[in-house]
Amino acid sequence: MRRIAKWLLWALVLTSVTAPALAVFGGWQLKDGQGNVAFGWDAARQRFRILERPALALDGPHVFVDAQGFRVAATESEGATWRMRETRLPAQPLPLLAVRVDNPARTRFEVALRPTPAPQDGVYAANPPRLLMLSDMEGEFDAFVALLRAQGVLDAQLHWRYGDGHIALVGDFVDRGHDMLPLLWLIYRLDGEARQAGGRVHYVLGNHEQLATSGRKKHWPRHLVASEAALGGEPLFSERSVLGAWLRSKPVIARVGDHLLVHGGISAEFLDRDLDIAAANAAMRPHLGTPMADLPSAIKPILGRSGVTWYRGMALPDDPRYVREADPSAHLDRALQRYGVRRIAIGHTIVPRVRLQQQGRVLALDLDMHEPGAVAQAALYEGGQLWRVDAHGGRERLD
Repeated sequence: MRRIAKWLLWALVLTSVTAPALAVFGGWQLKDGQGNVAFGWDAARQRFRILERPALALDGPHVFVDAQGFRVAATESEGATWRMRETRLPAQPLPLLAVRVDNPARTRFEVALRPTPAPQDGVYAANPPRLLMLSDMEGEFDAFVALLRAQGVLDAQLHWRYGDGHIALVGDFVDRGHDMLPLLWLIYRLDGEARQAGGRVHYVLGNHEQLATSGRKKHWPRHLVASEAALGGEPLFSERSVLGAWLRSKPVIARVGDHLLVHGGISAEFLDRDLDIAAANAAMRPHLGTPMADLPSAIKPILGRSGVTWYRGMALPDDPRYVREADPSAHLDRALQRYGVRRIAIGHTIVPRVRLQQQGRVLALDLDMHEPGAVAQAALYEGGQLWRVDAHGGRERLD
């Protein structure tokens, strides 16, 4: 009892001290690695959260493959509460699933499951007619849809209408945002539709996809944490999950014509491995779901802090906290020459707008899409020219 009373006293002290700051800054949470909140401020409900476990909400479908076919889990409402409901579907014919979005429009769309794709080597040597590059949407479904509609990628029913155009998603489309799961399902659907139309979706994994496949839930929306708990702790993005297997087929480094695509950047440690793109993706794939602390030393230059999903030195060449090269400019030239590209497109490090850096050799794509009023942007490469475009239909020459 004394321990509980002492803890409550400290909680009251923290509450009185931090309440004004939390109200001003819009919310703060102390979470464990599994997404449980020890202490925080719920800005939407204007209340404190202490030792709260996440509750179920609108979520699903989560689809798992087993010997009998597909196991599909989704929540359903029971009055003011939610419960998890599981159904089974045969392996053939491949099912059509309904996805619900917990957004103001209550968006719904259908997704046709496909066979698990073969691993992608990440190499597309030619420049497509149009290449739209964006990153770090982090579960912001409506912002993603607004941008792709404004740029003619999606029709009113969220189907692909970009023909033989390509889009490049340069990592971190999961975590933080409320609609992380519907966003993944929409990308999954576009991935199939684009190929049928002669186009392509190049999804290059970032550090948050890496965390999701390793089971780390610290940055997940709370209802997703609750869903995994309701499923007995079964990892939502394991190899047995349809989305988990699909994510594991994607590269962490890719080339599309003139552009090398990596979420974080290229470090000297990675470059010293002298791996071509296909070899780097093949080497990392068995370890994609491995926690960072357990990565083999040979894989750390690919998936570790100096790896292509995490490294910030190329984005911040003047910041000694991140740079590992004595001459960042010469190192950048070496990377461009090694992979035969004109520039490197990155996310991971926030910039105020999509822009070119380091004499046009680095294309920075990461905007903070959780800021109120944020307008999504992308880079469009067409006819050898680069443009900044946005969700309002804006278009501005970059190079």
